[in-house]
Amino acid sequence: MANKKRLVFIHGFLENASMWQGIISGISKRNYVVNTPELPGHGKNSFLPEVHTAEVWCENILRQLGLEADEQVFVIGHSMGGYLASTLVNMISDQVSGLCLFHSKCGADLPQKIADRHRAIEAANSNKELYVRTMINSIYGEKTKSIHQATIEKHIEYAKQLSLETIVASQEVMISRPDQIATMQQRSFPLFYFLGEMDNSLPLSLMLEEVDQLPGSLAHIERGIGHMGHVEAAKSAVGFIQRILHTDL
Repeated sequence: MANKKRLVFIHGFLENASMWQGIISGISKRNYVVNTPELPGHGKNSFLPEVHTAEVWCENILRQLGLEADEQVFVIGHSMGGYLASTLVNMISDQVSGLCLFHSKCGADLPQKIADRHRAIEAANSNKELYVRTMINSIYGEKTKSIHQATIEKHIEYAKQLSLETIVASQEVMISRPDQIATMQQRSFPLFYFLGEMDNSLPLSLMLEEVDQLPGSLAHIERGIGHMGHVEAAKSAVGFIQRILHTDL
């Protein structure tokens, strides 16, 4: 691994490492060792910690990575994966060469979003399959949803197999995660955002407020898409990641 940096992609809630396949295929492996850890209870990671906090879940991710003390790592996190990445990079801040929040944020949830998450837990407890189907359909942009219907159905079928315990624990982690705005204002590494213009999960106006609080951060706004840029705008997402890997802010 000499002279190579780690490039770590962290998937989101109700997803797994395979979400990054299209992105990774467009990234040169000459200078990076690519890792795709999986969140607890997702994909091949069947272990679900008893404590549902961002720090504990990040410890699980770090164990999967097995970083050496002198390794540099560039972290890209989608949605919940980005929420966790914001905590993870502060646990290994001296080793971080960059962070990209892909349809994600480092600020904590606002009260309304927390209330929404509690309602999501109630909905999942009541009818897990209906919750999964409704939730996944809601995160694609209206203009792109019909184009990607087969992918959406595949995503739903995977998510239906996740345990109710994983769904509830994930929401609890997102509810309790720490606000990292102040910490990110003191960061020593570049910070990037890939945002969807029509993202219902993370409204653009809210995201631009966060970007404004973080001097030196760089945001790309992809027009006409929702929360799933790796599907809805795959070519643009690959191009953006290729550019930021060679950008020094």
